[in-house]
Amino acid sequence: MSFAVSSVQSLEAFLPESFAVGQSPLMQADNAYHANDIVLNSSFPVLTLDYGTEVGGFPFVEVESPSSAVQIQLKYSEPYSGLELPQGDGPWLFTNGLMNSFRHETFNISHSGTTESYFIQGGLRWQSITLIGDTPLTIRKAGLRPSVNITDPESLPGSFSTSKDMYQQVWNLGGRAVQAACVEKYSQPSTWDISDQGAFIRGQFPAVSALGNGFGNYTLEFRTKISTGGTGWRVAGGANGGYGPYFVLTSNQEELISPNITSLPRNSLVAGYGFTLINQTILNSAVPRMYDIPAMTIENDKWYRIKTSINATGYAISVDDQLIAFVENQYFRSYIDSTWGSGSLTDGNFGFGPYLSQAAYVRDVQVTAANGTLIYDNPLTSTDILQEYAIASNEYAMCLDGAKRDRTVWIGDFAHTARIIAVSSGRYDFIKSMIEFEFDWQYPPGPAHGLVPIQAYMGAGQKYREVYYPSEFGETDYQFFFLLVLTDYFALTNDRDFLSENWNGIKLLVTTLVDRYYDQTSGLMASPDSSWFTAQGSQNATAPTALFVVALNQLIDVAISLDDPSSVSSWKDLSQNISAAINDKLWNQSLGAYSLSLNQPNDTAILATAFTIRAGIASPDHVASSVARLSDTFLSIGYKDNSAASNAASTQLSPNTQGFLLESLFLAHTEYGVSASEVLPAIRNLSEVFWPKMITQKEYSTGASWEYLYQDGSPGIGIFTSLSHPWGGAPTYIFSNYILGVRTEWNAQKKEYEWIFDPAWEIAEGLGLEWAKGKVPLSSGGYIQAEWNLSAQARNATSKPRMNATVVGNKAISITVKERKI
Repeated sequence: MSFAVSSVQSLEAFLPESFAVGQSPLMQADNAYHANDIVLNSSFPVLTLDYGTEVGGFPFVEVESPSSAVQIQLKYSEPYSGLELPQGDGPWLFTNGLMNSFRHETFNISHSGTTESYFIQGGLRWQSITLIGDTPLTIRKAGLRPSVNITDPESLPGSFSTSKDMYQQVWNLGGRAVQAACVEKYSQPSTWDISDQGAFIRGQFPAVSALGNGFGNYTLEFRTKISTGGTGWRVAGGANGGYGPYFVLTSNQEELISPNITSLPRNSLVAGYGFTLINQTILNSAVPRMYDIPAMTIENDKWYRIKTSINATGYAISVDDQLIAFVENQYFRSYIDSTWGSGSLTDGNFGFGPYLSQAAYVRDVQVTAANGTLIYDNPLTSTDILQEYAIASNEYAMCLDGAKRDRTVWIGDFAHTARIIAVSSGRYDFIKSMIEFEFDWQYPPGPAHGLVPIQAYMGAGQKYREVYYPSEFGETDYQFFFLLVLTDYFALTNDRDFLSENWNGIKLLVTTLVDRYYDQTSGLMASPDSSWFTAQGSQNATAPTALFVVALNQLIDVAISLDDPSSVSSWKDLSQNISAAINDKLWNQSLGAYSLSLNQPNDTAILATAFTIRAGIASPDHVASSVARLSDTFLSIGYKDNSAASNAASTQLSPNTQGFLLESLFLAHTEYGVSASEVLPAIRNLSEVFWPKMITQKEYSTGASWEYLYQDGSPGIGIFTSLSHPWGGAPTYIFSNYILGVRTEWNAQKKEYEWIFDPAWEIAEGLGLEWAKGKVPLSSGGYIQAEWNLSAQARNATSKPRMNATVVGNKAISITVKERKI
């Protein structure tokens, strides 16, 4: 199998499409951008740049030499509204993410030429450049050096278009999102520079050591030399990103100017708690406390020895053995959150990261236990530490949860991403690499034997996977989604060799999931140590239990193909038993739908409907009834996760869950015989109302699919929302599979999947689509080109549509045309 891999180093820069100059940011940046000279001065100090769609990389500015040194502030955002906020649409202080944690930065400009940011900006559409001071500055060029390969969806190997242009625009959303979120191997460099002086760390979310998670009541010591502004460190933090106490020691040097940003006082200790020093929507942080240091002067370019001693009441901080502050932890108690942190004010890991616009060296780190034992000693002079602190360059090609956040590997969300890749970019190598990554991280014998990580850091090392348990292995049904990724990949490729290489790991994972989470009493999936994303935490729930059946049924096909009759028999029995339990205990006849769970029998959920349909659990009557009861979850523009969810303006509507629902509606018609008229209202609403909200609002649109929406169509968690999130792009593969009609189908005789051309004619006709055409790339090279036409002029004498599907560039693949009645 071969793939065309592009190096991001050879890509042309992302340049803005348009711009505007004014006294403040302007959304109507309508002047076409041609890398033309743009002058900023005290009357018109703000340049607004609109890239039109999502881009990502290293921001740069090329300027003419100013008459005297000046500073400019660069601000970044996916939605336009971020340019009107002091911090852009950030900061993104959830993980280090091998990117700039902040969404604004300041450059010193003293001569002509190009200044480039050290950090990646993961994803943005909008940028502003603000002149600070009165000295005019001519900007010759501004843009981003790419860290990802993003092309127009029309240029992708896969394509889709119909007589209604909006359907193509909706298809394009997923095609752009996967490009922005999928990164080439070693394309995301470390955010630390290592030398014989130690680790040189620029202002960023602190990277924490994987080795400190079990530490408590310890003393952290290290040497530091401030280059700019200050140095920062964390103690008693959580395994999941390091949430906890955070300290910044500032020097007496004046910092870079940042308009509208509260500067940290010079020559001070700043103590915060949480994610950082300021709040970011749902990422809470305590109000920072400031401590003057009148007895000594903290200078740049001078080495200091910092000691932080933890006890039951607080943190004693000294510089060169001189106590400069005792920070009482009573101020932080109300911010303790075991979801993010260690759940303790005294226990947890340690790490390093100066604040915005700061930079410092850190070296000779030592941690001493309360009994005086040295438990950690590292000079930080070797690149071997990068994986320990989860900031190594990515050694796998991988697809992140979102372009700007979360830049981690949420393997459950990849269930959508993989199928989008298959019909758009055709980068099957990304799918394989993600699978290899998960099995490389599969838990060895121990408390989580066989599980794979559900939220791994791309910069972390596999050798530390046991340290990240349970925080990175916890969202239980994401393990089920990984099985779905495996089997969907097989359905797309028939890649027996690759699945065979990982077969023992797959079987181990299934065994582990059954042993840990299958409740023998109820016959459903339930366990005290489980967490069910697809059922909002509820145990004995329909959605995750049915999802496991979907995975089992597809795994049975793989086992048949790999000639493993023992697994076939075992999994068939298990699938049948679980399916029977769902129908017996969770079908609510009076409700006319599957219950959300045993504890919420009178509530239903859209994933309960979606996964019972995809699993083949529901009877045709149950399918029809469940579809009819979708109205119980409808809210303004789309569907809530379940009927118990509030109708309040703050309720989030998930493109992720509605993506699974959308496919199930097509399956209800094509596999269960539910009439097109019964599924069309929901399909039309999702296709023509819900997803288009991501396109039609200039202030929010990025050309990519979103993470969440509110019922008014705005981003679902405000400025924090990822507006380039592949989990929201399901229509990309659903339109290719069911409207264009190109998908795979299991052939029991051949024991493999084959390609079929089988458009859902009645749905297409009911949606008012007269024609469709497109291409689907193949894993082994080439593509399938298909088209159909339902217009009156195209129909022949027997009223059949004109249709054609051809395999191009791959003689080993054929496609079967299915003739479905219209």
